[in-house]
Amino acid sequence: MKMIGLLLLTLGFIFIATILFIGTYRTWKTQTSPNQALFISGSAPMALPNGFYSGKVTGLKTNWQGKKFNSKSKTGINIFKKEGKQIELYPFKIYMAAGLQDNIEVLRIDYNLPENPLWVRFVKDEIVETGEDKFLGKIHLTVIPGLPVSVGYFSLF
Repeated sequence: MKMIGLLLLTLGFIFIATILFIGTYRTWKTQTSPNQALFISGSAPMALPNGFYSGKVTGLKTNWQGKKFNSKSKTGINIFKKEGKQIELYPFKIYMAAGLQDNIEVLRIDYNLPENPLWVRFVKDEIVETGEDKFLGKIHLTVIPGLPVSVGYFSLF
């Protein structure tokens, strides 16, 4: 019985160590990406985005089309293409905040809403304005509170 307990404890430690290693590596890759310099040089939007913005994920081809913002209610939703039709998924709230990994002010896109699936609630995006109606976003996962993992970038235009 002690042997099984020790084995489970060891496997749990290995699992957690692996997750921490992968998260640290992914954050390092994101933070040393060429997009990082552009992100840091951007600024929090002077006015909240409003309406639809086309989107593109750096380095991936996806069915995500962009985000639709409502500046008055400080909310929004993602737009995807499925079977030739646009669908709305994963609503979010927006607010100004300090960057999770960077010492800058950003517009936070927070998916921690009851209507989202549990796995989506761990996502927090941040955007900065890089030009007129052009934004660069950074994607974070916050599975462990206080330990965000940066996973990549996206553009809105």
